Amino acid sequence: MLPTRLFASVETIAHGTAAETICIALRNAILADIIQTGQALPQSELANGFGVSIIPVREALKRLEAEGFVTCLPNRGAVVIGLDEEDILEYSRIRALLEEQAALEGVRNMTRVDLAHVEDAYEAFVQDGVAHSGSLNRAFHNAIYAAARRPRLLEMIEDLHIKLDRYIRGHLVIEGRKAITDREHKAILDACLARDPELCARLTRDHILEAAAISVDVFRKKVAEEAAVK
Repeated sequence: MLPTRLFASVETIAHGTAAETICIALRNAILADIIQTGQALPQSELANGFGVSIIPVREALKRLEAEGFVTCLPNRGAVVIGLDEEDILEYSRIRALLEEQAALEGVRNMTRVDLAHVEDAYEAFVQDGVAHSGSLNRAFHNAIYAAARRPRLLEMIEDLHIKLDRYIRGHLVIEGRKAITDREHKAILDACLARDPELCARLTRDHILEAAAISVDVFRKKVAEEAAVK
């Protein structure tokens, strides 16, 4: 049975937006561990819970399958899936390569307006606590990458972020980690201000790989704890 919090997260569904609304609600629930790996997602239960027909539910599940959140199994229907440790590390290394390139080109092409956006995003992340740090972290990096004017590169980065988000955010909640991230972001910002694309690219790559290593350690401990309970 699916948690009631899933359905309570959606107050109303506007006409023509049912599939998108359901997709977002399910994705957010998976990212927040409200719905965990292995959980079945019966179409009839979802339709009843959200007060819609099967059609938008089916469309939402197809989108989530394309994003790597669910898989459709014979006789079981849609089931939430997760990544293992090797998957997380491999995707993170690919992400580091892509974001290193985006940072390099971003600084090379950065205008004064672009730089102002980067500074604003940096300040927003520093001033926030932990509640919104995941989204604000992405906003800071994306402000740099947007200056690259490489939409297909940014699309690939965003796809990887969607796949990894529920795992890579683990490092941000560790006590003291936010302050370290602030310092790393400041170094990246300073590289932007100095118009040093190579330095910004290297710092970005190191920043991503370090965060990935910590997040994998958090993931490993969580798996061990869950195994111990069982």
